[in-house]
Amino acid sequence: MASKSGVHTDVNAKVTHKVWTETANFVVNSTVGFLFDYAQARGLGTDRISNKREELESALYTYLNTRHLRRVSIEVYEEGAGKDDEAIERFDLTFDVKDPDNLSDDEIKKLQDRDFNQYRKDVMSQLQDLDSLPSNVNYRILIWCVSENDLGQPKPDVKGWSSTTARSTDHLSKKNLGDDEDGSAIRAGAVNADASLWIR
Repeated sequence: MASKSGVHTDVNAKVTHKVWTETANFVVNSTVGFLFDYAQARGLGTDRISNKREELESALYTYLNTRHLRRVSIEVYEEGAGKDDEAIERFDLTFDVKDPDNLSDDEIKKLQDRDFNQYRKDVMSQLQDLDSLPSNVNYRILIWCVSENDLGQPKPDVKGWSSTTARSTDHLSKKNLGDDEDGSAIRAGAVNADASLWIR
């Protein structure tokens, strides 16, 4: 149940895409769209995403294709907060690239039979039940990568991005969003997404 008393949140969604069926373009567009939707749903505004869209898409394409990408986040914090301060809220999309040779026909069919766009709408609808964020907040976009991919190749540099440390979310606890009625994660079209809500 969403908090009604000013408690802030950390939202997490896990995304799996089928690189052998869908293009990187689908995954990148879906990811940016999810970030836009989240920012709008939480009253953050989308200027920061719009202004950095070219750099964001470039990084997503690069790290998706090199298999270094693990997560994309929107980190919400109080205006003027230091790097060591806690995040007020964080929204995560966690990526898992699957090899079709490791999936059964049934698993592939389940991935194909669900509608990711409807899943995204369902998650955003649940976000509407949350308390509003304070007016004095800002946010930044974080891209999480492994230093080496499964081939042992180092993460390439992408123009416009630099290393940083995420603010702590240790004070937040987890709640799932967008589950099926039986509690299992929704497998949505080309994207398998498990959304979680972190509540203090």
